[in-house]
Amino acid sequence: MTSFLDSNVLSELWKQNPDAKVLTWFQTADGYLPVPVIAEIQEGAEAAPSAARRAAINGRLDAFLNQHGILVVAWDAETSRTWGRLAHSPEVKRKPQTLWDSPIDAMAVRHGAVVATRNASDFRHAKTVNPWG
Repeated sequence: MTSFLDSNVLSELWKQNPDAKVLTWFQTADGYLPVPVIAEIQEGAEAAPSAARRAAINGRLDAFLNQHGILVVAWDAETSRTWGRLAHSPEVKRKPQTLWDSPIDAMAVRHGAVVATRNASDFRHAKTVNPWG
């Protein structure tokens, strides 16, 4: 099944010693990167407390996109409509989503993908898978 990587999976892959389960999962999964994750990581880079940390995050993101750019899934008109519908669902009204989780959730629903994350409760509509186990 197609999986959309959440930012915590990508961050794990960038560690000097990533969790073996996550690494194995990534190497065998049909994983893609939804564009909101790129924005989330870029925002995190800009908020980093030092220029060195900003450069390190940007360097990792640049390298990932250069190596795996074909895995990026763009936001499109139908995803926008899906997001608009889901933003007013009973699940979101009961428990609002964060800025970045709601578009990732909508993209996964629109494309019939699961979200690979260690934070399953952040997603109200898409199915999730936890690469950590």
